[in-house]
Amino acid sequence: MSVLATTPRPGVTPRREVRRPTGLGVAVVTAVIALLLAAAVYGIAVRTSWGQLVDQYVLDAVRRSSPVAHVPHLLTVQAVTDPRIWVVAAMLAVAGSVVPAVTGRAPVGVAIAKTAALLAFPLVIVLLVRFLRDGVLVRPQLHSWIAETSNSAPSGHTAAVTSCVVVLIAAAPKWLRPVVVALGATWASVVAFGLIADGWHRPSDVVISVLIVVGLGALLPDPYADSPAPRGSAVLRAAAALVPVVATPLIVETSYTDPRQIVTAVAIAVAMGLALACYRPCAYRSSRTL
Repeated sequence: MSVLATTPRPGVTPRREVRRPTGLGVAVVTAVIALLLAAAVYGIAVRTSWGQLVDQYVLDAVRRSSPVAHVPHLLTVQAVTDPRIWVVAAMLAVAGSVVPAVTGRAPVGVAIAKTAALLAFPLVIVLLVRFLRDGVLVRPQLHSWIAETSNSAPSGHTAAVTSCVVVLIAAAPKWLRPVVVALGATWASVVAFGLIADGWHRPSDVVISVLIVVGLGALLPDPYADSPAPRGSAVLRAAAALVPVVATPLIVETSYTDPRQIVTAVAIAVAMGLALACYRPCAYRSSRTL
């Protein structure tokens, strides 16, 4: 009887184990893709003659006109180094990431470990991009008329502000993440535009930093890994990506009037909005058997 029960009938395909990609596997693939895109931007904008021409043209066009109105402190480059902003961001990240432990949906030790990883991420990112900028990614002088020959990619300030937004996205409940994406991407886009307008960085520096942060951020643990995604989350994420594209130029044009500056702000917002809307922290789920 037992033999009949375990022997498949003729014409019936026995069930076999199918391995789904683990959460870590998806995160690694995401990180690799983002880093390859960052390398492609570097290769085109920094290592080719025409890439440097476009990069330098945008930098010169954007920084040529000074702001005609006061830019709020929260939207300036100086906000990136303001300790008050970092303290508030850290408090929000802690408050959001410990909710699963408080509600009993996750062990306290696991929640603490994930919170520590989130808080350490911006510091690790800033140190990494500084190492890449100063010791790895060189900028050859392909045009004698370009005065700024020192390397500036990737942008440390952009990496700092983007990593802050990434941490806040990961620490937020899944139903709230589209809102954090919309607001955070807008803030980061305006700050990143200010880096170009003030002449600190080229556009490619900003884009490379965003891709590096989002790619490595995919390896961060998700405090809400066991929570189901809300209905329509993909639509909400797409809508969130559009918010900075609309809001960033509206904010920028209150202080800058050159149309080329507005176009640059839109381009930065598109890159930032798409990257952060696609961002997902790692669920670290184990393989399942079907």
